[in-house]
Amino acid sequence: MKDHRFRFLVPFLVILLASWSCTDLEEEPFGVVTPGNFYQTEGELIAAVIPVFNSLGAASWGDYAHVQAVSSDAIFVPTRGGDWDDGGIWRELQLHTWTPTLGFLNGAWNGAYGGVARANSTLDAMRNSPQSETELVKTFIAEVRVLRALYYWWLIDLYGDVPLVTDAATDPDNPPSQSSRKVVFDFIVSEVKDALPDLEDSFGAGGYGRVTTGAANALLATVYLNAEVYTGSEMWQETIDASDEIIESGLYELMSTFDDVFALENEGIANTENILVYATRPEAGVSFIRHMATLHYNQIPASPWNGFSVLADFYNAFDADDTRRDQLLVGQQFVLGGPSAGDSAFDRVGEPLVFTVDAPLIDATEHHGVRMLKWPIDPDMSGADGGNDYAVFRYSHILLAKAEAQFNLNGGGIDLVNQVRERAGLDALSSIDSDAILAERGYEFVWEGFRRQDLIRADKFLDAWTLKDADDGSHRLLFPIPQIQRDANPNLNQNDGY
Repeated sequence: MKDHRFRFLVPFLVILLASWSCTDLEEEPFGVVTPGNFYQTEGELIAAVIPVFNSLGAASWGDYAHVQAVSSDAIFVPTRGGDWDDGGIWRELQLHTWTPTLGFLNGAWNGAYGGVARANSTLDAMRNSPQSETELVKTFIAEVRVLRALYYWWLIDLYGDVPLVTDAATDPDNPPSQSSRKVVFDFIVSEVKDALPDLEDSFGAGGYGRVTTGAANALLATVYLNAEVYTGSEMWQETIDASDEIIESGLYELMSTFDDVFALENEGIANTENILVYATRPEAGVSFIRHMATLHYNQIPASPWNGFSVLADFYNAFDADDTRRDQLLVGQQFVLGGPSAGDSAFDRVGEPLVFTVDAPLIDATEHHGVRMLKWPIDPDMSGADGGNDYAVFRYSHILLAKAEAQFNLNGGGIDLVNQVRERAGLDALSSIDSDAILAERGYEFVWEGFRRQDLIRADKFLDAWTLKDADDGSHRLLFPIPQIQRDANPNLNQNDGY
């Protein structure tokens, strides 16, 4: 049975979160809570940091997740009659025709900076607390520093040069200007390294979902993996070193099957593969709702939205024996939840529901497109709200990150790639190249937030694919600074090409 002691605090803080929902860098969220009367117990500290953790939810569902996924060669959102047109915004992401006014870009910016602002305020209060030098408070400070570094990773990944703000309050008459991508990258690395000595290897069942040394090293390995993109300099050995900290800890291993990774009964410390998790509950505001975005209207009682699909060429690239393909839905479909679970599913006019691999971007039918059931339907879901946890970093990501670094450094890494392949029911490869590593990461992490980064690192993000022509310029490797942010802050410069 899962111990939800840490995650149980989330619903009780919905009112607090609502008061923190704005993402202005000037927010001061502590109100009546003062450093002198708080942080006396672990429970109070958890209550203080929950809002900082809450920003991780954007990786599961939100504008950050949308811009990473729908701009890639794996995921698209076809327009089905009047559904999912939304003024063409999803097509802008897939076709790489976005402009600075695209709402997703401002939402992703605000989401990440909301996490930064909450972290800054929380750190300021904890550091000014009489308890700041206790081991307990130092551990929570370290966790929040890692989370703030993670949100800055999101920002430099999407936008390049961004403001680096570490104070709880800023001068409204002199809003922050941008720091270079390299400067923010160095800050991320420094923050995580400085935090590591105060983190715990594990918090046990009661601390499931907190930031551990494994989570911190996973963030380091990931930013090092992309260092050449972010800074112009490769950091393959650093990627290997950070990965080895996780691998050699003995705390993580691949689950026996790919289905085991996402099974609800394996959530919590029973899951040996999850390193950093955004834990949810089947309650509004703290739940998992990805199933709603992809499943057909009639597949569960909550009436999903019949949207997100896998592009045909991406699906067709899977080996027929790859067990990871089993979580992609094609052909005759069935009801997946409620009293009719297991029965054949029908479309809205009563015809058998059959998902096709090929699908247009516009004028798609209810049947067009491969759907995703990577995360199973929660039998305890309430309406649209499921309790599936979302892993920001998994152990297989570390294995493949190290493999890519080894390949680029000395041609190695095949044993690590084969570990992941064999878990998926595939034969071991006798040789690998950069395309094989990119493909393996695609099969393993579809809809898990890495594909855009992987394509950029492999120099393929600007290429044509299933429904997209080649890009109109290399400026598409970065998103533009949202126009609404530039309107509010004259010290922000636009990225080249926009």
